[in-house]
Amino acid sequence: MHLPVKAHYAALAMLALASEHHAGRLMPARQIADHHKIPSQFLGQILQQLRAAGLITSTRGANGGFQLSRLPETISLADIVDSVCPPSRSGCSELSTHSELGEVLTGVWHDLEDAQRERLSQVTLAELLGRCKSADNTMFYI
Repeated sequence: MHLPVKAHYAALAMLALASEHHAGRLMPARQIADHHKIPSQFLGQILQQLRAAGLITSTRGANGGFQLSRLPETISLADIVDSVCPPSRSGCSELSTHSELGEVLTGVWHDLEDAQRERLSQVTLAELLGRCKSADNTMFYI
């Protein structure tokens, strides 16, 4: 299933913040945008939505920036995606299902959306950070 690029950028920004969470450091939006190649105006909108959802906090000023409002272990990809792309059934639900075949096919699309949502709920920022660290520690021998 397809997720908007906004969800990808939001997850990248949250991972960046999660990587600094245990150090207690604030991260400026410009640093996130530059490091992850996210258009800064677009990132600004995303960060506002994440803050409105209660996933991050912000501090103004020269030393200001953003940080997670909860532990990375408690924030799932579903939390992030839902904050920037409110859940709704796909456009396939709106297609005419005036036949038994159409209804069966629409049921399959709904099942796929439900499975995607369930998987996103199972993956936390902490798990993703762990995956990054294990990829960094992998040694290759020739």
